[in-house]
Amino acid sequence: MRTTLQKARPVLRDRLAGWLHRQERRWTAAVAPRLVADATGIRNTGWRTESVSFTSTSVAVATVIRSGSPDRYVVKIPWTAAGADSLRRQATVLATLQQDPRLPNLRPVLPRCLAQATIEGRYSCVEEALPGVSATALMVRRPGRTMLLRAATRLIGDLHARTGEQTALDRPAVRGWVDAPLGRLERFALTLSQPARVLDVIGRLREELIAVLVGRTVRVSWIHGDFWPGNLLAAPPGARVTGVVDWDCATPGQLPLYDLLHLHVLARRLTVGEELGDIVVHALRRGIDETLNVPALEVGAWLDTIPQRAALLLYWLRHTLLFIDSEGDHGNPRWLRANVERVLANI
Repeated sequence: MRTTLQKARPVLRDRLAGWLHRQERRWTAAVAPRLVADATGIRNTGWRTESVSFTSTSVAVATVIRSGSPDRYVVKIPWTAAGADSLRRQATVLATLQQDPRLPNLRPVLPRCLAQATIEGRYSCVEEALPGVSATALMVRRPGRTMLLRAATRLIGDLHARTGEQTALDRPAVRGWVDAPLGRLERFALTLSQPARVLDVIGRLREELIAVLVGRTVRVSWIHGDFWPGNLLAAPPGARVTGVVDWDCATPGQLPLYDLLHLHVLARRLTVGEELGDIVVHALRRGIDETLNVPALEVGAWLDTIPQRAALLLYWLRHTLLFIDSEGDHGNPRWLRANVERVLANI
């Protein structure tokens, strides 16, 4: 029963968000066709809103179609300042990647932002709709899941390979990977009833990671930053990825292992129902290959020269820093217990 409830929670959360934001959805449905008409220059030709969803991060997402035409567009309207900043950043990232001559294989799966506009004081972005179905739907079928993970690994691996470069890690180079997330965890520890033990763990973790990383030569590249099945579109049965969305966390000069671990960790979370923190703890104890059902040689290629324990902890720290203060349900006490305190207690 616990696993069933864990799997159902994201669906129930999104349905609740939709129910709570009926007024915003109605307004979005009304203005979305006008935004698409302005973005495409095709006016008065039967544009209509097919559907509107409201995400846990307070973004209204409308699908707009035209009668008698295969054209489909996506209109995104954030209802918070943070959401607007994320969409603006994504538009900048997508323009950068689409113009990069090294990435011909990536270009077809990137959303194309046709227009950014302000309507009644709200930021909006109009994108061409990408083909395919949500890859989360393919996670429930083992053949589809296996093919999807292989196809997604190849696709993101091409981005990593084509934008990668070797870099020697000195103390300043690892500051963003270690000090920033650990500093945020130290502030979190001070909110606990007994912070001393947690602060001690964080201090030892900082020393451990600095000792492992500084002086090492690794390959860094562009990464997607939130590369999981929920941000993938695929053609069933999953052998081909047709779209990759939500690029607001994409960053150059990062470790490819972040994307690869996140894809497989979240695939396991979707299929088994475990929290990310549980999966990280299991992998720390049993190994990444056994936990994620990936051959050891392949895992070794993901990690480059970084030891498994350090790689897992770096991945977990980056994920924690991205989500601990995010909108939606990620900063709530249950999330913190399952994904932050659980790991800190097992390091």
